[in-house]
Amino acid sequence: MNNIRREEMYWLNPNWVQPVRKSNMAPTYWQRLFMTKVFNIRRDLYEEQICDISVRSGGEVSDDKQFSVDCQMIHYLLTIIVVLLGLISQFLYWLVFDSFGRYENRSKRKLKCIEDQKDGEYNAIIIGTGFSGIGTAIKLKKHGMNNYILIERHGHVGGTWYANKYPGCACDVPSNLYSYSFEPNPKWSHYFSRQPEIAEYLEYCTDKYNIRRHIQFNTNVTQLKWIEERQLWQVTTQSNNQEKQLFARIVVAATGPLSNASYPTDIPGIDQFQGQMCHTAEWDKTIDFKNKRVAVVGTGASAIQVVPEIQQMNVSELFVFQRTPPWVIPRFDRPISDWEKNLFKRFPIIQKLIRGIVYWIMESLAFSFAYRWPLKFINDKLVRYNLEKQIKNIELRKEVTPTWEFGCKRMLITNDWYSTLQKPNVKLVTTRIQEIKSHSIITQNGDEYPVDIIIWSTGFHTQELPLPVYGINGCSLGKQWSETIQAYRGVTVPNFPNFFILLGPNTTLGHSSVVIMIESQINYIAEAFLYMDQNNIQSIEIKQDVHEKFNENLQLKLKRTVWQKGGCHSWYQDAKGNNTSLWPDFTWIYVLLMKNFDYENYIFRT
Repeated sequence: MNNIRREEMYWLNPNWVQPVRKSNMAPTYWQRLFMTKVFNIRRDLYEEQICDISVRSGGEVSDDKQFSVDCQMIHYLLTIIVVLLGLISQFLYWLVFDSFGRYENRSKRKLKCIEDQKDGEYNAIIIGTGFSGIGTAIKLKKHGMNNYILIERHGHVGGTWYANKYPGCACDVPSNLYSYSFEPNPKWSHYFSRQPEIAEYLEYCTDKYNIRRHIQFNTNVTQLKWIEERQLWQVTTQSNNQEKQLFARIVVAATGPLSNASYPTDIPGIDQFQGQMCHTAEWDKTIDFKNKRVAVVGTGASAIQVVPEIQQMNVSELFVFQRTPPWVIPRFDRPISDWEKNLFKRFPIIQKLIRGIVYWIMESLAFSFAYRWPLKFINDKLVRYNLEKQIKNIELRKEVTPTWEFGCKRMLITNDWYSTLQKPNVKLVTTRIQEIKSHSIITQNGDEYPVDIIIWSTGFHTQELPLPVYGINGCSLGKQWSETIQAYRGVTVPNFPNFFILLGPNTTLGHSSVVIMIESQINYIAEAFLYMDQNNIQSIEIKQDVHEKFNENLQLKLKRTVWQKGGCHSWYQDAKGNNTSLWPDFTWIYVLLMKNFDYENYIFRT
């Protein structure tokens, strides 16, 4: 065996003396350039991978392991190309649209709508105060509207980021991208934001733009009904056991797809359990985990965050009940230093530039998920390598290895999931639950697991609106969506005039920040309202044929994606296997699509 010389390894570590690799593994000029100049912060990781592979293989590197490392190099190369192209595209877009103030001029257009309407009658009612609801209110206020209200069922703003308070709750999208483009936050403490910070950010935006006075807290919307004679929506609310009816010209459903927790309905005996239990989306802070036997049901995005936290709470036993294993990728998180925060505060353009770079890096994943080329094969190799590196036990490795393609379900980002499963007080259970007894869980193979606490990490009801909606001639949205959930561009639905949905069907994402989609939809709604206001139009309704054609083309695009061809069934899909959740393309395509209101595709009533 020919070993690599010290001078050939010098680019990784000047103090490296032990020969660990074959001579044909010496780094090329381009590897040295990209690793030391372009991706300097990843040098330690690359060195660790090479050394780890070499030591475990007795000084030799197998073709398969070297291919995994080479895949990472190719991934870096393709990513930097996408970033450079993205920066050029963003510069050209800015040059054409924003440098002459075109966007600002459009934002400054004011509504002519009458503000002094009857008591209980509003120009707009917005349901929800998460990113969607607060963003819509800010946009309408910028256009001069003040006669609107937001209805929030909780006592605070934040939506899902207020409701989800389980230990370890954090965002899996980089902080600079998971915020409004018009309101960057230089105070993020980490590259990936924690739940309290995101909730605090939304509170800050609410107060800065003076939105709080428009919010009715601790109020539930129980029904929406279109009144044809008045061309208004009747909004029935309930607060403190008192029912009230409000009226609005337009209604914006900003409840989001992650608002109603989903409990399993196919497991008998849940009501018989005499211990404590809660859903991650309805966290009970009074639960004491110390010296308790705990069961966590589910291995999705919430579970991979809460399980490591529970394991550290001195539990006696922790059972993780898994139906299907997830693919996991490393989370390259780090604290943001004080000097970086000061830099972002003094020079906001730098933070915007970083946001643009992060955006285009995330957009590169669309090649892998939506087009399944050229990164699909590389990503599959990388996630398998990550799993094999962290889990040495062959049996456990089999249990946590998915049978479907990476990206078919939501990619999960964490550094401590695999290590937690190998802790002595943690047991992974892969057999389905058959029933629940007063103090235990029974699986289908007859095994019984005594537990004191059950944590449900079983997701949300994503295939339905959280309230009944009745449109023209009493048409029920729930009944109309019983076959399949569809909307035009995810925002409007036939038979429901002046009704807008944010993050509606096929507008959530599997690769980037939904805030981008939210802002695009808010812009579209504002443009629609401006058009109605300037042309004295009472109501608008999307044409049925336009709606059908759009969704036919959408489903054709989805057929090529990993979400449909990846070999799994996920919450992205309905009972028939149709993907009703995700946008099947790049986000910038959707942004351009929603930039202007396409009035020719709507029916008007004056």
